[in-house]
Amino acid sequence: MDMPKLNDKEFQCSHCQVIAQQIWFNKETISQSVPKLITHLYFDYRSNINEYQQRAVSNFLEHIDQIFLNSIQYHIPKDYSVATCLNCKKSSLWIKEEMVFPRKTFLPSPNDDMTDEIKDLYREAATIFSDSPKGATALLRLALQKLLKQLGKKGDNINNDIGELVSEGLSPTIQKALDLVRVVGNNAVHPGQIDLNDGSDIAKKLFHLLNFIANELISKPKELEILYSEVVPDDTKGHIQKRDKK
Repeated sequence: MDMPKLNDKEFQCSHCQVIAQQIWFNKETISQSVPKLITHLYFDYRSNINEYQQRAVSNFLEHIDQIFLNSIQYHIPKDYSVATCLNCKKSSLWIKEEMVFPRKTFLPSPNDDMTDEIKDLYREAATIFSDSPKGATALLRLALQKLLKQLGKKGDNINNDIGELVSEGLSPTIQKALDLVRVVGNNAVHPGQIDLNDGSDIAKKLFHLLNFIANELISKPKELEILYSEVVPDDTKGHIQKRDKK
């Protein structure tokens, strides 16, 4: 999912999740729209008065416009912007080029095949990610520990559990993913050589890694088992079992 940028004409709304057109409100837009609104309000009135009065009203509007433009800086912060979604009519608040409300990190959703407990930890990590990448990393380490328990390991020692999986034939790619989450997570809990004080990029990658691990070790085997069960005839399954017992 692409992260929205300041003044984008459309993006995925953080409220309704729909890619929709956005109407922006900031110091610049109000400087342009309010004088036009005032002029429009006087349009019907000006069509019914004489030329002398027309000039007076015109001078008045120019005077009002200038007063408004000079005073707007005291009423609308320079770096504040508001984008309103045309789909749900809800707004997002921006300071400079960053969306500050609602908080949205644009991280992937947790893998559906993880337990509810693991998914809750994942979502909690995503919630605090923007304010505390280090805290999010520590929660993902705990989620990994729970995931290893879901895979049938003890879940008491992540390093030992990974070693056991390796001895069972775990692929080097998944081993590296597991150790990445473990090592970076350990540094979040017990500071070491990896600096996570400005580690949002590292922490963000761990969300993807945890999903990758769950997909490779849980989702794909599950999908294959379902397909095998549905497609392969029972008598053929029996022949396969006899073959593999030899």
